Amino acid sequence: MKILKTMLNPLRHAFLLFLMIPFSNSFAQNQEMNMSLDKIVETTFHVKDFNVWKPLFMKDSLLRKQNGIQNIVISSQVGQPHKMMNVATVSDVEKARASMKDPAFLERIKMRGVTNPKAEFYQVVRFNPNSKETKWVVMTHKVKDFDAWIVGFDKGKPMRDSAGLIDVVLARNIDDPSMVQVVCDITDMEKAKAFMNSLVLKERMKEAGVISKPSIEYYESRE
Repeated sequence: MKILKTMLNPLRHAFLLFLMIPFSNSFAQNQEMNMSLDKIVETTFHVKDFNVWKPLFMKDSLLRKQNGIQNIVISSQVGQPHKMMNVATVSDVEKARASMKDPAFLERIKMRGVTNPKAEFYQVVRFNPNSKETKWVVMTHKVKDFDAWIVGFDKGKPMRDSAGLIDVVLARNIDDPSMVQVVCDITDMEKAKAFMNSLVLKERMKEAGVISKPSIEYYESRE
Protein backbone atom coordinates (compact mmCIF):
# COMPACT_ATOMS: atom_id res chain seq x y z
CA MET A 1 0.00 0.00 0.00
CA LYS A 2 2.46 2.55 -1.19
CA ILE A 3 -0.43 4.95 -1.35
CA LEU A 4 -0.96 4.67 2.33
CA LYS A 5 2.55 5.67 3.15
CA THR A 6 2.54 8.71 0.95
CA MET A 7 -0.79 9.96 2.05
CA LEU A 8 -0.06 9.63 5.68
CA ASN A 9 2.87 11.92 5.65
CA PRO A 10 1.56 15.45 5.28
CA LEU A 11 3.55 16.69 8.26
CA ARG A 12 6.60 15.95 6.28
CA HIS A 13 5.63 18.37 3.66
CA ALA A 14 4.79 20.87 6.25
CA PHE A 15 8.22 20.45 7.66
CA LEU A 16 9.57 19.09 4.45
CA LEU A 17 6.63 19.95 2.23
CA PHE A 18 3.41 18.08 3.05
CA LEU A 19 2.72 14.85 1.30
CA MET A 20 -0.24 14.14 -0.88
CA ILE A 21 -3.03 11.64 -0.96
CA PRO A 22 -3.64 8.82 -3.45
CA PHE A 23 -3.61 5.18 -2.42
CA SER A 24 -1.05 4.75 -5.06
CA ASN A 25 1.08 6.81 -2.76
CA SER A 26 -0.39 7.31 0.68
CA PHE A 27 -3.00 7.13 3.39
CA ALA A 28 -2.84 10.55 4.98
CA GLN A 29 -3.45 14.17 4.34
CA ASN A 30 -3.29 15.97 7.61
CA GLN A 31 -1.18 16.16 10.68
CA GLU A 32 -3.47 13.94 12.72
CA MET A 33 -3.33 11.19 10.10
CA ASN A 34 0.41 11.35 10.36
CA MET A 35 -0.03 9.61 13.70
CA SER A 36 -2.91 7.29 12.87
CA LEU A 37 -6.02 6.61 10.85
CA ASP A 38 -9.34 6.85 12.63
CA LYS A 39 -12.54 6.17 10.71
CA ILE A 40 -12.60 5.15 7.08
CA VAL A 41 -15.16 4.22 4.46
CA GLU A 42 -14.55 1.58 1.82
CA THR A 43 -16.66 1.93 -1.28
CA THR A 44 -16.82 -0.96 -3.72
CA PHE A 45 -18.47 -0.70 -7.12
CA HIS A 46 -18.17 -1.62 -10.77
CA VAL A 47 -17.25 1.00 -13.34
CA LYS A 48 -17.95 0.74 -17.06
CA ASP A 49 -14.95 2.80 -18.22
CA PHE A 50 -12.24 3.69 -15.71
CA ASN A 51 -10.71 6.37 -17.93
CA VAL A 52 -14.05 8.17 -18.20
CA TRP A 53 -14.96 7.73 -14.55
CA LYS A 54 -11.71 8.76 -12.82
CA PRO A 55 -11.36 12.41 -13.99
CA LEU A 56 -15.01 13.02 -13.11
CA PHE A 57 -14.49 11.41 -9.72
CA MET A 58 -11.48 13.62 -9.03
CA LYS A 59 -13.53 16.73 -9.83
CA ASP A 60 -15.82 15.87 -6.90
CA SER A 61 -13.03 16.10 -4.30
CA LEU A 62 -14.28 19.41 -2.88
CA LEU A 63 -17.84 18.08 -2.57
CA ARG A 64 -16.57 15.00 -0.74
CA LYS A 65 -14.50 17.17 1.57
CA GLN A 66 -17.59 19.22 2.45
CA ASN A 67 -19.20 15.98 3.57
CA GLY A 68 -16.18 15.01 5.66
CA ILE A 69 -14.86 12.46 3.17
CA GLN A 70 -11.26 12.61 2.01
CA ASN A 71 -10.21 10.03 -0.56
CA ILE A 72 -6.91 8.25 0.04
CA VAL A 73 -7.02 5.14 -2.14
CA ILE A 74 -8.21 4.29 -5.63
CA SER A 75 -7.79 0.63 -6.47
CA SER A 76 -9.24 -2.22 -8.48
CA GLN A 77 -9.38 -5.93 -7.86
CA VAL A 78 -6.41 -7.79 -9.32
CA GLY A 79 -7.52 -9.38 -12.58
CA GLN A 80 -10.84 -7.46 -12.55
CA PRO A 81 -10.04 -3.86 -13.56
CA HIS A 82 -13.70 -2.83 -13.54
CA LYS A 83 -14.27 -3.87 -9.92
CA MET A 84 -13.16 -0.92 -7.84
CA MET A 85 -12.48 -0.19 -4.17
CA ASN A 86 -12.01 3.37 -2.98
CA VAL A 87 -10.93 4.14 0.58
CA ALA A 88 -11.45 7.48 2.29
CA THR A 89 -11.11 8.99 5.74
CA VAL A 90 -14.35 10.09 7.38
CA SER A 91 -14.75 12.85 9.97
CA ASP A 92 -18.51 12.35 10.50
CA VAL A 93 -19.88 8.89 9.73
CA GLU A 94 -23.56 9.85 9.69
CA LYS A 95 -22.98 12.86 7.46
CA ALA A 96 -20.89 10.78 5.08
CA ARG A 97 -23.48 8.00 5.09
CA ALA A 98 -26.27 10.46 4.27
CA SER A 99 -24.30 12.03 1.43
CA MET A 100 -23.70 8.63 -0.15
CA LYS A 101 -27.42 7.86 -0.05
CA ASP A 102 -28.47 11.19 -1.54
CA PRO A 103 -30.55 10.63 -4.72
CA ALA A 104 -28.60 13.31 -6.60
CA PHE A 105 -25.32 11.59 -5.76
CA LEU A 106 -26.65 8.18 -6.78
CA GLU A 107 -27.91 9.58 -10.08
CA ARG A 108 -24.59 11.30 -10.73
CA ILE A 109 -22.50 8.16 -10.27
CA LYS A 110 -24.98 6.16 -12.33
CA MET A 111 -24.48 8.62 -15.19
CA ARG A 112 -20.74 7.96 -14.91
CA GLY A 113 -21.12 4.23 -15.44
CA VAL A 114 -21.01 3.15 -11.79
CA THR A 115 -23.04 0.12 -10.76
CA ASN A 116 -23.48 -1.92 -7.57
CA PRO A 117 -22.08 0.70 -5.16
CA LYS A 118 -21.66 -0.43 -1.56
CA ALA A 119 -20.12 1.45 1.37
CA GLU A 120 -18.76 -0.04 4.59
CA PHE A 121 -17.53 2.08 7.49
CA TYR A 122 -14.63 0.96 9.67
CA GLN A 123 -12.93 2.03 12.87
CA VAL A 124 -9.19 1.63 12.41
CA VAL A 125 -7.50 -0.22 15.28
CA ARG A 126 -3.97 -0.30 13.87
CA PHE A 127 -2.24 1.35 10.94
CA ASN A 128 1.27 0.93 9.58
CA PRO A 129 2.30 4.17 7.82
CA ASN A 130 5.39 2.53 6.33
CA SER A 131 3.50 0.63 3.66
CA LYS A 132 4.88 1.02 0.16
CA GLU A 133 3.58 -1.77 -2.06
CA THR A 134 1.08 -1.26 -4.88
CA LYS A 135 -0.75 -4.57 -4.37
CA TRP A 136 -2.43 -5.79 -1.21
CA VAL A 137 -4.81 -8.39 0.17
CA VAL A 138 -8.01 -7.50 2.01
CA MET A 139 -9.42 -10.17 4.33
CA THR A 140 -12.72 -9.66 6.14
CA HIS A 141 -14.35 -12.06 8.59
CA LYS A 142 -16.43 -12.24 11.77
CA VAL A 143 -14.87 -13.13 15.13
CA LYS A 144 -16.41 -14.48 18.30
CA ASP A 145 -14.27 -12.41 20.69
CA PHE A 146 -12.10 -9.63 19.29
CA ASP A 147 -9.71 -9.52 22.26
CA ALA A 148 -9.09 -13.27 22.02
CA TRP A 149 -8.81 -13.12 18.23
CA ILE A 150 -6.18 -10.38 18.19
CA VAL A 151 -3.92 -12.46 20.43
CA GLY A 152 -4.00 -15.24 17.85
CA PHE A 153 -3.56 -12.73 15.03
CA ASP A 154 -0.41 -11.32 16.61
CA LYS A 155 1.01 -14.80 17.07
CA GLY A 156 0.62 -15.34 13.35
CA LYS A 157 2.80 -12.40 12.34
CA PRO A 158 5.96 -14.49 11.70
CA MET A 159 3.93 -16.63 9.29
CA ARG A 160 2.66 -13.55 7.45
CA ASP A 161 6.20 -12.19 7.28
CA SER A 162 7.43 -15.47 5.77
CA ALA A 163 4.67 -15.26 3.17
CA GLY A 164 5.80 -11.79 2.11
CA LEU A 165 2.83 -10.06 3.74
CA ILE A 166 3.21 -6.77 5.60
CA ASP A 167 0.49 -5.74 8.05
CA VAL A 168 -0.97 -2.36 7.03
CA VAL A 169 -4.48 -1.93 8.46
CA LEU A 170 -6.52 -3.70 11.13
CA ALA A 171 -10.07 -2.38 11.48
CA ARG A 172 -13.52 -3.20 12.85
CA ASN A 173 -16.78 -2.57 11.06
CA ILE A 174 -18.60 0.32 12.74
CA ASP A 175 -22.03 -1.25 12.21
CA ASP A 176 -20.87 -4.70 13.33
CA PRO A 177 -17.68 -4.62 15.48
CA SER A 178 -17.44 -8.41 15.36
CA MET A 179 -16.61 -8.02 11.65
CA VAL A 180 -12.85 -7.54 11.36
CA GLN A 181 -10.81 -6.49 8.36
CA VAL A 182 -7.10 -7.05 7.82
CA VAL A 183 -5.15 -5.41 4.99
CA CYS A 184 -1.64 -6.56 4.14
CA ASP A 185 0.82 -5.35 1.54
CA ILE A 186 2.01 -8.05 -0.84
CA THR A 187 5.67 -8.39 -1.74
CA ASP A 188 5.26 -11.75 -3.47
CA MET A 189 1.84 -12.55 -4.94
CA GLU A 190 2.46 -16.27 -5.41
CA LYS A 191 3.60 -16.76 -1.81
CA ALA A 192 0.79 -14.58 -0.50
CA LYS A 193 -1.93 -16.55 -2.29
CA ALA A 194 -0.44 -19.86 -1.20
CA PHE A 195 -0.49 -18.72 2.42
CA MET A 196 -3.98 -17.22 2.27
CA ASN A 197 -5.32 -20.53 0.90
CA SER A 198 -3.32 -22.76 3.24
CA LEU A 199 -4.80 -25.24 5.69
CA VAL A 200 -2.44 -23.88 8.35
CA LEU A 201 -4.02 -20.43 8.11
CA LYS A 202 -7.53 -21.89 8.21
CA GLU A 203 -6.67 -23.80 11.38
CA ARG A 204 -5.09 -20.75 13.00
CA MET A 205 -8.15 -18.65 12.20
CA LYS A 206 -10.46 -21.28 13.65
CA GLU A 207 -8.39 -21.47 16.83
CA ALA A 208 -8.46 -17.67 17.15
CA GLY A 209 -12.26 -17.62 17.02
CA VAL A 210 -13.11 -16.72 13.43
CA ILE A 211 -16.77 -17.70 13.00
CA SER A 212 -17.50 -16.84 9.37
CA LYS A 213 -16.06 -17.76 6.01
CA PRO A 214 -13.46 -15.08 5.29
CA SER A 215 -13.71 -12.86 2.25
CA ILE A 216 -10.25 -12.64 0.66
CA GLU A 217 -9.68 -10.20 -2.20
CA TYR A 218 -6.58 -8.80 -3.90
CA TYR A 219 -6.34 -5.18 -4.97
CA GLU A 220 -3.87 -2.98 -6.80
CA SER A 221 -3.38 0.75 -7.03
CA ARG A 222 -5.08 2.67 -9.85
CA GLU A 223 -3.60 6.09 -9.07
